[in-house]
Amino acid sequence: MNLSAEIAYNLRVLGLAPGATPADVRSAFRRLARTCHPDVAGGQGAYRFQEITGAYTFLKGLTAEELRRFPSAGPERPSESDGSHWPDLFAWYRRRAERAEAEAEAAREAERREEERRARVRDERIDRVFARYEEALSERLARMEGAADRLQVRDIVSRLGSSVLAVRHLVLGSLGSLADRDEVLQAIGEVLCRWEVDDRTARLVAGLPLSAGSRRRLAEGLVRRADALPDCLISALLGLRMGKRPDPDLMDRYLGRVAPSGVALILRYWPEGVAPSNGALLHLIHQDDDRVLVPLLSAMKQRFPAAALRFRARLTALLEHPAPTVRVWSRALLPRPDGVQ
Repeated sequence: MNLSAEIAYNLRVLGLAPGATPADVRSAFRRLARTCHPDVAGGQGAYRFQEITGAYTFLKGLTAEELRRFPSAGPERPSESDGSHWPDLFAWYRRRAERAEAEAEAAREAERREEERRARVRDERIDRVFARYEEALSERLARMEGAADRLQVRDIVSRLGSSVLAVRHLVLGSLGSLADRDEVLQAIGEVLCRWEVDDRTARLVAGLPLSAGSRRRLAEGLVRRADALPDCLISALLGLRMGKRPDPDLMDRYLGRVAPSGVALILRYWPEGVAPSNGALLHLIHQDDDRVLVPLLSAMKQRFPAAALRFRARLTALLEHPAPTVRVWSRALLPRPDGVQ
């Protein structure tokens, strides 16, 4: 059998047509090996696996040029001059040696897979043992940490109730995530309600990593003390500088109680298109302090202009206010003589 016929035969074994590429040979062998391997097909697939293994072993030793040229060239005519008409007496021995090598390779591959399987089983057993050990250790540590945590929380609550300002500062500065605990959050609220809130206390509380729910609960508990809270703490409690839409209802509850600087702060971040409650507006617009009136009238013009219609009489009276800015904003909110707003 000449080389062209040998190539064509082995291509047929792999189910390929003449002109196949080395990539086609590899793909065909892998596809057939998945179904013919003795581990999959059992003993009845052993001969077929040897056959495709021998074909693959022969073809993978050829170059892409040889694969493309020889099968398409057709069988070569025997030549009297070069003696190619004599049969290749060693072709059978070569094929048997190739098959033996392929079988040995298949046996080595099967042994390697079996070793990998045993290694996986061994690793899985070890992993299960370690997992049980880690679970038991985690449970024990959790119980120990829970007991230590309860002691730590009681100690924090006790020190937050200290009458010494420096002690309270020290505790507030070291709370971290414990500030979200219910007992600790309640103790913080009691500190802010019981003692005068200095700037450092306000900054420490404002910087606590509270969740949104904890921050709201703390803010709701401090509504009655809003007039005594510094602006930085009010901003943190209401979430004014956090890049999210603040809660108008909570802002409205603070708006009627905070100091003038707090009024300006809240109105600066008031959501557009939503007006404060009628009670809050009445409380603010009937004040004479220009620190309250100027931010109120400015916000009314820019954010909730429809509310101005309810206070036309008061706006007319404010045209006589001693502060020029108040008079300017009042005039801007009142309808013009021709009826155009």
